[in-house]
Amino acid sequence: MLDRKNPICYKLYPQRTHQETSPTELHKNLLQTQQQLISSISHLGTNLTISLRYIYDPNQSPKLKTYLLINHPHNTHTEEHSEQILSLLTKGKLSQFFTLTPQPNLTPLQNLDWVQVIGEILKHEEFIAPQNYYLPHLFEANQTNDMSAVCDVIHRLDSRLILEITLQTYHNPTQKSLWVNAINQMLAQLDKVNANTSGIKDNILSVTSALYQKYQQSYPNSDLFQYSIKALAENRADAFPVLDTLINHAIEETAYGKRCRIIQISKNKPGFSESLEATKNVNISSAIEWEGWQKNNSQMSIVNAIQPEKKGLGKFGNSVSLPEKPSLYHQSQPPLIGGITSDQNPNLPQLYNAVSDGSGLAKLSSTPSPSRMVDLKPLHRLATVQEISGFFRIGIPPVNKMSLEETVKMFPEILPIEEVIKNYGDLINEDTYIVGVDESGDPCLSNFEDIAHRLVAGVPKSGKTNFINSIIYQFLYASYKIKAEREIYIADFKEGLDYHRIVRRYSNVKLVTEFEDFASLLNSLVQKYKQRLNEMITQDVESLAQLRAKCNTQDHRIILFIDEAASIVNAERSIKGNIYRDLETLVLKSRVADINIFYCTQQPADTNVTPSQILYNLDERIVFRVQSNISTRLLDDDRAASLPVNPKGRAIYRGLDAEPKLIATPHVPKDIWAKDSLFN
Repeated sequence: MLDRKNPICYKLYPQRTHQETSPTELHKNLLQTQQQLISSISHLGTNLTISLRYIYDPNQSPKLKTYLLINHPHNTHTEEHSEQILSLLTKGKLSQFFTLTPQPNLTPLQNLDWVQVIGEILKHEEFIAPQNYYLPHLFEANQTNDMSAVCDVIHRLDSRLILEITLQTYHNPTQKSLWVNAINQMLAQLDKVNANTSGIKDNILSVTSALYQKYQQSYPNSDLFQYSIKALAENRADAFPVLDTLINHAIEETAYGKRCRIIQISKNKPGFSESLEATKNVNISSAIEWEGWQKNNSQMSIVNAIQPEKKGLGKFGNSVSLPEKPSLYHQSQPPLIGGITSDQNPNLPQLYNAVSDGSGLAKLSSTPSPSRMVDLKPLHRLATVQEISGFFRIGIPPVNKMSLEETVKMFPEILPIEEVIKNYGDLINEDTYIVGVDESGDPCLSNFEDIAHRLVAGVPKSGKTNFINSIIYQFLYASYKIKAEREIYIADFKEGLDYHRIVRRYSNVKLVTEFEDFASLLNSLVQKYKQRLNEMITQDVESLAQLRAKCNTQDHRIILFIDEAASIVNAERSIKGNIYRDLETLVLKSRVADINIFYCTQQPADTNVTPSQILYNLDERIVFRVQSNISTRLLDDDRAASLPVNPKGRAIYRGLDAEPKLIATPHVPKDIWAKDSLFN
């Protein structure tokens, strides 16, 4: 179920396998995939908003990060479509090129107090005098744009900037009927003008007619987007070169597709706060507009504005002018966030119809009333999938040429667990914990609902035991937040020296150090799983959370750590058989009962230590320094073999997205368990 209160955000990481693909083939496949993606989104036909953000900060590493944000209307009708878009992103072809990591904390993306100027790209619009033609030129997309030139310009900046390309599927039938009628009437008037030219070629008339014919052929029956393409800059001089480069590479100039306009406004100017607020809320704003709409008589009806040159007595003014349609509009009416400007009134009476015999008389009619020039205005904020495809492009940054040793040095030498709690404690809950931080400094999250059981591998003194302590600490912290004493079990066949302090302090933490006791513990957990399952079946619920809500039980998530699983091979044969039998039962079935296992060992690739039936169900892998062949078998990646001896706690993590990444795990000092208060 989606969070219906907030936009959904993913951070995009290029897949390493595709970084090694032929650049030509990668370029071709990626551009085709992105074209298909926005086409699929447009077919949903709801007011869903998807925003591509390039966020640049010269003081962070990497300096440029890419995000996809999704905002969905808060009603049940569109929630299914939101789910479909999420599936397109995370399971569709795009996920072959990028790892999409959920970002539950949007605060960094919404803290925009530093923005000093907003620049926006709009279709090139113009009013041509004296003919009174209005031309909202099309986007002629350049299908070869890969954003490399734009990213190159951004990387030269010395201050922060956000490049935002936001699309919202268009669904406004009332407004659409106005501009459809206006297009038809514009073409009818242009035909009259053309018929009156006596064969004299008029290039402006030809271009205008051809442009509206294109609109008439494609827009009424196409899936359309409202668009917002803008740069939010800290330095007033930075927005323009970025947007100018984007225009140069996203579109091609043709007779119908002129170079786009760039409109910039500074902080405290009209329209700035509305546009900034739309960015924060992942929405569309039309607050920034071309000033030509204020300078031209846009309230004129099309039949009056576009007139053939008068001949004969007509040039002396003996024809009767058609009165203007009663106007309920106001030219200075403010734009709306989340839609096109409100220059429309669906309740206008349909009373006027121009007579085509030249008499200039009007008569009552049931046909659509005469359109005004302003009814065409929404066209400059709309685009087809084909048009916008040149702008909505996810670029792949250059391959990181740094060695693993150089990358490791980018991490802090020590990442204290208390600092992790201070900075990211709001992300930790009864289902979610922080595995560590990645090379960008972002928290790497894992969820027990998504992945039930975990393999932790590594040679001695590489960080396994410290990692277990960090998970215990977070599990206790989450229990403190929800005010529930959730059960923790630790099996350590090294006499439990690393855990005695925790056990003495917390009654809900249990430790076993003997094989017989471990076998009894596993058997009791199997019985606990069966008991919970039977209760859920009896109460007709599908999860332990639903069972708690329905029956007010105190059953919560249980976590089991096996610190050195390789020791199990030393147990007596009958005990060892019972241990592996119950372990297989738990890894296969206990997920539904919220019983989760961390299986830790130095020798994960040895089937005598880790039977295949167990290994294949340990879907999350946290691999500290190991031999190259073990790293490759566990991760399809050999980097864990190159992890340094010091600093400790560096690991290669493979989670739900199956893309291995380098992380630094939190450090838990031994004396932390002696503190009077851990979490207050």
